[in-house]
Amino acid sequence: MEITENILNEYRELTAKYITVSKQLRELLPRVTELSKADKLPEPRVLRQLLRDFDKTEEEIEATLARFRRVRHRLLGLI
Repeated sequence: MEITENILNEYRELTAKYITVSKQLRELLPRVTELSKADKLPEPRVLRQLLRDFDKTEEEIEATLARFRRVRHRLLGLI
């Protein structure tokens, strides 16, 4: 039973992390979307940082989702 509780706690923590990272992505999306509407691109340094932030956030979401799947499969195996 303790194992199930530990897995559920991990699931809760992942949920909180996913919410945080999703908010970060939602904050970045308008800035990325504006790039396609802009007449000229921002200076390279600004553009590079924006794209790096976007990539990092996407990677965090993908990693969190992968961990969600592993935890969910572990829970399914215990039920």
